[in-house]
Amino acid sequence: FQEAFQLFDSRGDGKIHVSQIGDALRALGQNPTESDVKKFTHQHKPDERISFEVFLPIYQAISKARTSDTADDFIEGLRHFDKDGNGFISSAELRHLLTTL
Repeated sequence: FQEAFQLFDSRGDGKIHVSQIGDALRALGQNPTESDVKKFTHQHKPDERISFEVFLPIYQAISKARTSDTADDFIEGLRHFDKDGNGFISSAELRHLLTTL
């Protein structure tokens, strides 16, 4: 984790800008929304730089918050695109979803 964090450390001082937290989380395999990132970083100024020790609890909180997504949530999301209500969506609709979302 620390190696990935250091990739965003442009000054070599062991810190990254708060504005880079979302990118660093994504580099570590997380997929937070901007809303998630803001929720866990609101106490920091946008131009502030944070250390790995400050970043790690943010990573852990995001990781725990996002693990609640399940297959049922995914299926529920797809139901919104099931126009006929028969449990199916067309391959064209699926292709469109996968390329635009």
